[in-house]
Amino acid sequence: MLEYDRSTSRAAATLVGLFSGNVPTSFGDQPMVNELDQLVALRHWLHAHPELSRQESETAQHMQRFLADNAPPDKIVPLAGAGFAAVYNGMAAGRTVMFRAELDALPIYEVNDLPYRSQRDGVGHKCGHDGHMTILAGLALHLRDRPQRGRVVLLFQPDEETGTGAQACATHPNFAQVIPDFVFALHNLPGYTLGQVIVKEGVFASAVKYMAIRMSGKESHSAQPETGASPAFALAELTLAAREIQAQFDDPSAYALIVPVFTQMGVQSSGVCPGSGEVHFTLRAGDGRMVAAMWRDLSERAKMIAEKYGLLIEFETKEEFAATSNATEAVQLIKQAAKAADLDVTTIDHPFRWGEDFGELTQRYPGGLFGIGAGIDHADLHNPDFDFPDTLLTPAIRIFAGLSVIAPV
Repeated sequence: MLEYDRSTSRAAATLVGLFSGNVPTSFGDQPMVNELDQLVALRHWLHAHPELSRQESETAQHMQRFLADNAPPDKIVPLAGAGFAAVYNGMAAGRTVMFRAELDALPIYEVNDLPYRSQRDGVGHKCGHDGHMTILAGLALHLRDRPQRGRVVLLFQPDEETGTGAQACATHPNFAQVIPDFVFALHNLPGYTLGQVIVKEGVFASAVKYMAIRMSGKESHSAQPETGASPAFALAELTLAAREIQAQFDDPSAYALIVPVFTQMGVQSSGVCPGSGEVHFTLRAGDGRMVAAMWRDLSERAKMIAEKYGLLIEFETKEEFAATSNATEAVQLIKQAAKAADLDVTTIDHPFRWGEDFGELTQRYPGGLFGIGAGIDHADLHNPDFDFPDTLLTPAIRIFAGLSVIAPV
């Protein structure tokens, strides 16, 4: 069981205050406030012990212990990496609905002065995955008396930040044991009212391609650069070309974005003209075909520039996120669950610019990713001062609990 810190009781009391309408006063045999205290303590432990993508073994083990101690599933299905699925079988036949939460943190140093601040320098839960995992834990408490019908699967997925985890889990041989009829996930969204539900049919989160372009020639004395082949001006020319290519695709009705995110070249010596270097770009759009077209043009331009300067060139795909596209029926179910939970719903017109590897699941199964507001003035995602708001746990659990009831019908 988790160690209980009395300092969490105030947050838990606030969470209880968010409940209204026809909402049960307990998840099981114990009063809800005790469960919420426990969930807040879980969230704080996860926040203090973040793990990077492909390193989430301690996080996964802790979540499995929490489930075993508090809401034992009918089955734990091991998946790719640290990933696993917890299965809760219903008392009657019905559809299988899957809920996804991410295990990984980010390589960002935490600046918050919190009693539960990250204990690992340079690593922090700056996207709120600690909160997302805790929401699934709260749903598990709701399910421990078992669903009335259907089957509910809680997917604890690794490697979301690298864009590889969802695909690795979905293609793992064990995934055949948990094939869903619907898949759902949420993401907390600073800048929106706390608990507000943000939805969109079709593309919700963008397609993203993260590419490295390397050019190499020959080092020389900087007093005689003509005796070598330097990538310096070639990389500069390519970076400017990226802006030109972006402008050809960008449109008010369908945005396109190419951003240089990293460059490296040479050594800190006045006498050495570099012989190799690299620049990395992220390419983003709501339509994956547009991302592919932008990359086609950018890579062709890179080849031409490399040839012009007498350089060798190579490409590396660092990360890739398929667009997350929401099925119409899944969005309607989300709206129904939000209404039942007395939460406001906002429909957006354009997809978010960030990528989410949940798209690998929505490409395979009907599903929906939705946002839930973390507060108008809350620190932004991937910022060093971000901390998932504990007061968001209750409304998020309520909407997932609603989906676990209406989706299996």
